[in-house]
Amino acid sequence: MRETNVISVEKLAIAGAGRREFFATVLAGVAIAGTVGSASAQTASSVDTAPLQFALNLHYLSTNMLQLAIYGKDRQLPAQYIRGGETLDQPGVSATSAKQVSFPTGTRDIQSRIREIADSLWFRTLLLRSLLRADAPAQTQIDMSAERFTAMFRMAGAIGTDESFDPYASPLNLALAAETILAVQATALSGLLSQYTNSIVRAAMVSMASTAATDVTTVRTILMAAAPARPELMTMVDRMAAWRNGIDGSTITDRGMSPVLINGQMTTRLGLTDDDGLHLMRTPGQALNVLFMTSGAATQGGFFPTGINGAIRTTAVN
Repeated sequence: MRETNVISVEKLAIAGAGRREFFATVLAGVAIAGTVGSASAQTASSVDTAPLQFALNLHYLSTNMLQLAIYGKDRQLPAQYIRGGETLDQPGVSATSAKQVSFPTGTRDIQSRIREIADSLWFRTLLLRSLLRADAPAQTQIDMSAERFTAMFRMAGAIGTDESFDPYASPLNLALAAETILAVQATALSGLLSQYTNSIVRAAMVSMASTAATDVTTVRTILMAAAPARPELMTMVDRMAAWRNGIDGSTITDRGMSPVLINGQMTTRLGLTDDDGLHLMRTPGQALNVLFMTSGAATQGGFFPTGINGAIRTTAVN
């Protein structure tokens, strides 16, 4: 029986509208105060546009995937939230390649935690669009199919070359898939923070990066709790993290979960933090290395077969 506390698209839209109006009012006021005589009261400065656009592209992927995985058919972002800017003549490409996951009795705690993340991502997507307004990029084609995840997991050595991986086959498979998407998003949002010039935008994005870090830690906690009965989960997370850390260059951008020696004690790292306890960071190009599944120069591939829209759209060369 379907749970009765599922949030409808209409309720999400209404709640999101209230949040968007609040931020739009505050930010427009800041823009007007700082640009007297300007012909436009754009929410974010031109310098802020590129990183905000990139953050929105990341949210297109994660929001569509988890909304469909939790709620099922027709819960992808609707047309008005994926179009370019605020006009109707720049349509986005609807994302439909994810599937609803069945959560048997005994896994409802996993369902509740991932549902909370999915709904938070929805609101954050709408907030990003409010910050960008006319500069919001249209959503491009997104491939979240089992075949795409299989290719990634094979590249990482998390499964054998003749094995397949369906992220929608079970709650733990969904957690494994979400761990990679959310890890890239969290480290990329952290890496973008130094680029924002508007103090209000920066404050909102610091909060968003913090929430993203919590999201990936929550999913890793789910996997750690299941690891005693399913030890292969820890190995898969380790291999996925090592692959992400390698495909995007020589800097440390990721962490596995198997216990490591820290201050003389074996410790499992749930958070993606460095030796100073600060969150790890990726550049946009490094994030695209993972999402496009390549270490070379590319403008499309992986989860984005036709690339992404916005000022930032190319991988780093490693």
